[in-house]
Amino acid sequence: MQSLGRWLRRLPEIALVGLTVVVFATALALRLLPSTGRTVMVVSGPSMEPAIGLGAAVIVNRVDPADLAVGDVVSMKIGPDEAVFTHRIVRLVDRPDGLWIETKGDANKTADPAITPVTAVIGRVEVSIPRLGYLVAALSSPSGTGVVLGLAGILLAIVMLIGPSGNVSGATATGRSRRGTAPVPERLKPA
Repeated sequence: MQSLGRWLRRLPEIALVGLTVVVFATALALRLLPSTGRTVMVVSGPSMEPAIGLGAAVIVNRVDPADLAVGDVVSMKIGPDEAVFTHRIVRLVDRPDGLWIETKGDANKTADPAITPVTAVIGRVEVSIPRLGYLVAALSSPSGTGVVLGLAGILLAIVMLIGPSGNVSGATATGRSRRGTAPVPERLKPA
């Protein structure tokens, strides 16, 4: 039981370290991946569930259109607004004006309403990380970054308040403060 209590007191420290590692790794990836030809995108709809869930971060790598195949999951820009969708290729269509693809979200009952030219493909999804997209989205805005930094500050304050002994404000197991205490000299002890 005492071991569980120790772990519970250390929980804020573990959360702070975990948050720091995840935020640092995410920020580093967001900076470094574009230099390798990859892009990080956030999935904002459920159309690819269960393979890729809502809020997932996907790493998309540029791909030669000739290398696309049925079954590939691709991100593409569609329509005049260039909305970005991530769906699976269900059919390749060779037309006189080039290669086109038919796509479908895994959770959708039918294929997308129109075929898409391969020139609209941003890239093929290499990796999907569930729920990390929420952090990516947060770090992409000043207010989101403020929330993440605020959470880190709260966790740091809790860790500092609890202290290294695991007791609030440095109190000992007897409830007395360790600050400013000294052993009582023998001559002052009651007889």
